[in-house]
Amino acid sequence: MQPTYQTEAHKKRVGDVILTITNRTPIYHRDEKAAVKKKIEQQLYEIFCKYGSVRS
Repeated sequence: MQPTYQTEAHKKRVGDVILTITNRTPIYHRDEKAAVKKKIEQQLYEIFCKYGSVRS
């Protein structure tokens, strides 16, 4: 199931150009949120283990 998203848009002028920055945040149910958090933590752990053992 695809999550729905909360969208925030901000406009910022840089010189003569107006930039629109859009932030999309997924909205999960409580049980989905825990599962997504656990998956992200596991992926980050794998990355840190992979690159943490490499010394410069």
